[in-house]
Amino acid sequence: MRKLNKNFWIFGAFFFLYFFIWAACTPFLSLWLTKVGGLNATKTGIIFSAMSIAAICYQPFFGVISDKLGLKKNLIWIFIVLLAFIAPFFIYVFPALLKTNIILASLIGGAYLGAVFNGGVGAIEAYIEKVSHVNAFEYGQVRMFGCIGAASSTFVTGKLFNTNPDLIFWISSVMALLLALVFTFAKMGNSSYQDRNTENAQSTSKESTLSIFKNKKFWFLVIYVVGVGCIYDVYDQQFAVFFTRFFATPEEGTEVFGNLYTLQIFMEAVIMLIAPFIINKIGAKNALLYAGFIMSLRILGSGFAEGPIAISLLKLMHAIEVPILLVAVFKYISANFDMRLSATIYLIGFQFSKQIGAIFLSTIVGNMYDTVGFEKAYILLGTIALLFTIISIFTLSNNKKIAMGYASVRKVS
Repeated sequence: MRKLNKNFWIFGAFFFLYFFIWAACTPFLSLWLTKVGGLNATKTGIIFSAMSIAAICYQPFFGVISDKLGLKKNLIWIFIVLLAFIAPFFIYVFPALLKTNIILASLIGGAYLGAVFNGGVGAIEAYIEKVSHVNAFEYGQVRMFGCIGAASSTFVTGKLFNTNPDLIFWISSVMALLLALVFTFAKMGNSSYQDRNTENAQSTSKESTLSIFKNKKFWFLVIYVVGVGCIYDVYDQQFAVFFTRFFATPEEGTEVFGNLYTLQIFMEAVIMLIAPFIINKIGAKNALLYAGFIMSLRILGSGFAEGPIAISLLKLMHAIEVPILLVAVFKYISANFDMRLSATIYLIGFQFSKQIGAIFLSTIVGNMYDTVGFEKAYILLGTIALLFTIISIFTLSNNKKIAMGYASVRKVS
């Protein structure tokens, strides 16, 4: 029991620090690209497309390697080292590239940010989800610390963005060093446990990995992810820019956005804590459908919103769906697929699928913002997301079996 508690708190701290860095760098990225990089919505969309391209190149590789490594720490260390260079990249490298050549900036920026955020986050989440199985704690409860970390970050960074954005990135690099320190304390067990874990991981052959693509349940999950999750992510990319238009000045809008983001993530932390119990009660499929309807409603509502109060309430709706979605997708994978391939399925079926859709949609939707306006674009995106949510009622599986993929490993530990 003492070992379980230790790993729960260690990975809780890991999630706190990682998502502190995430929230410092990504929510305001579209504003940063506009303010520091001088980009319009179309060029900002190109940057996000480049990040998505990089992520889809990484994610299948990260998924297979993660399942092969099991609970070995090698891949996670690579992400931590890359995160330590956040400040030099954003302060010295990226701004110079943006002012020199947008294509070169997209390639280099996409490769780096795609690795540490869009591509790396899935591998990190899948790794800690595996840790939760062998240590008998709920993934959603340890993931709650990520929400608290992100909320703490936006409370600080939302105020710094209008004064000195460089401080945000220096703080992020320091947090990455703390992340490295925390991760050194994570111990995965004794030698017999490691031997069993290695044997379990190595049993994932090329044939078993390829068999995923012959499973219709996998493709139905992909349809949901692309038609709902991907649309929602693309909608949210430049939402901060749209949000500031409801206020007298962009600076006032940015400050309010930061405060709301902080409140939103604290709300997420509360819901993340109870999400496992809710999903165990209603089932993973119903939880995914619930998230889909909330996402569709938020997108459509943004197209009709009038005034700062309405747009602020729509912003907070993010808090009541994203924790359910994040936990439900892992529980859906556990209930319907071989747990030895959980990282591969998550990174390809969920993360990869969203990113490959975002490659095409980010630039197209960014151009729509410049031509027809945010409101009309949101109505179209919301309608598409709602349609795919309805389709998923008939295609997602209602299997409620309990995953026991690591039961034998748990006994050894």
